[in-house]
Amino acid sequence: MVRLQQSALGPIAIPARGERASGLFTFADDEGLAKYQWPYIAITGKTSGPTVLVTAGIHAAEYTGIEAAIRLGRSTDPGHVRGILLVIPLLNRPGFYERSIYVNPEDGDNLNRLFPGDPTGTWGARFAHRLLAEIVTRCEYAIDLHAGDLIEDLTPFVIYRETGEAALDERIRRMANAYGARWAVKSAPTGERPGSLYALAALNGVASMLAESGGRGLLIEEDVARHVRGVTNILRVIGALDGAPETVPPPRVVNSFDWLRSPVEGIFHMSVRVEQHVKRGDIVGELVDLVGEPLATVKAPVSGVVLFTVTSPAIKKDGLLLAIGAL
Repeated sequence: MVRLQQSALGPIAIPARGERASGLFTFADDEGLAKYQWPYIAITGKTSGPTVLVTAGIHAAEYTGIEAAIRLGRSTDPGHVRGILLVIPLLNRPGFYERSIYVNPEDGDNLNRLFPGDPTGTWGARFAHRLLAEIVTRCEYAIDLHAGDLIEDLTPFVIYRETGEAALDERIRRMANAYGARWAVKSAPTGERPGSLYALAALNGVASMLAESGGRGLLIEEDVARHVRGVTNILRVIGALDGAPETVPPPRVVNSFDWLRSPVEGIFHMSVRVEQHVKRGDIVGELVDLVGEPLATVKAPVSGVVLFTVTSPAIKKDGLLLAIGAL
C-alpha cells in the first residue's frame, strides 16, 4: 500500500518532497507526557512510496539501537527515499539520562510491555497509547531497534510476529529475512512477551519487526553498523530506498524463546556465553549466597542456542539470567 504525501504523522510535521527535517515533538493535552520532548528525523522522498517508521530506545540504555537510528536518519539521502522515512531514536525519554535499565523512571514500568496502552492509565500506558494510535498505526512498516540492556550481552537476532493475515505476514517475513541476522524468534500469542510494540503494531496491520544488536552499554562500531546495514537492506527490499538490496541468508527460526529466571536471590556465576549451543539439562550457571555458600544450580530446560545473557552477577529472586532459542 502506498499513501499520498502526508503533512503530519500525529504530532510530527512531515517535510516537503525531497527534504529532511529534524526536531522535537511532544504529546499535548497530557501534562505528564508534555513535560518531555522526543527527538525525530523525518525524510520525504521525491517519489511516492511507503511510510516507514524506525524507532529505538524503548529501553533507555540500549545505546546501539539509539545510535544506529540517529545515524540512519542523518545519513539517508532524501533523493534516494521513496515515500516517508520517520526515525524516532529515543522512545524512553525519561530514562535516558538516568541510565535506566529495563523500565522508565516515571512509573517503573517496562515500556515494551504496555502496548496497546491505556489513555487513562499510568504514564507509560498513556505514552504507549498515544504512540501507537497517533504515529505507529499511520505507517505501513515499523522497525524497532534494540540491543542488550546495560547489563546484557547478546548475539544478533530478530523477532517478529505472524498475524494469520497472509499478505501482511509475507511482508513481515521479507523484512526479517532482509536484516541479515543469523537467528530469528517467531513469536506467537502464547510465547511472546506481552505488550510489545512490534507485536501490537502487527496486530494493527503494520508490517513490523524487532532487531537486536550489541549491548552492555557499549557503542561498538560493528554492532551499530549491523543495525544500519540491516535497516538499509530492509528499506531497499520493501521499496522505500533506491538501490539493489544485498543478498543475505535468511535467519534460522528457533522453535521457542525460553527465558531463565533465578529461583533465589544471590550471586550468579554464569557458565555459558552467547551463541553457545547447550543441551537440555546442561548446567548454565550456579547461584551462591553472599558468603559463597551454594544456593542453586541452573540447568538448560531445552536444547538450543544461548541468545542473550545477563552480565551482572547480582540477581534478585525471579531475576532474569539468560535466554535460549530452542533448536
